[in-house]
Amino acid sequence: MYSRVDDRYWALGALLLWAALYLPLLRHWFEASMFRHMILQLPLLAAIGWVWGKRLRDLPMLDGIQIANRWGATGLLIAIFSMTLWMLPRLLDSARLDMAWEIAKFLSVPLLVGTGASLSWHRCPTIARGVIHVEIVATFWRFGWAYLASEERLCLTYLVGDQQRTGMALCGLGALWAVMVAWRPVFGPLRTRVSYVS
Repeated sequence: MYSRVDDRYWALGALLLWAALYLPLLRHWFEASMFRHMILQLPLLAAIGWVWGKRLRDLPMLDGIQIANRWGATGLLIAIFSMTLWMLPRLLDSARLDMAWEIAKFLSVPLLVGTGASLSWHRCPTIARGVIHVEIVATFWRFGWAYLASEERLCLTYLVGDQQRTGMALCGLGALWAVMVAWRPVFGPLRTRVSYVS
């Protein structure tokens, strides 16, 4: 975890990474594969927005916006809805084939998903966080199952084999997320257990 003093450097690094991801060479490499497009590029864009949100969180100018974001509900709902939309086959195709949709993705995923979640997560009650974790796992598994079970190409720009690899990866990510969330309440903090053993 980085300190508040370094927030501006992290934000600058995230901005440079965002610009690099938009370069044609990198952009085409990520989007040539459905796996890289959904499992690598989209989370990277969301992570960039998360870092921006950490930098913006304490700015006084956001106080008015945060009034409408009580308990983080508004921002998290927008983030979840936006990311779910970009996981749909139709929008993956559109982003690859239409530059207007590509620009929309590069703006909406960092700002609505990453920054929205970053500005909202710390305001969210513990029980609501648990519900959101369950929904994230369920979303990974729903999309993963849909991509695995379909014998037809759901994305016109990707082959069935790539689609199934993406489905397997989504199911695996859902399982990994579930283990990560359940680990602390079941087994306690990992650092404490390691110190106790040693």
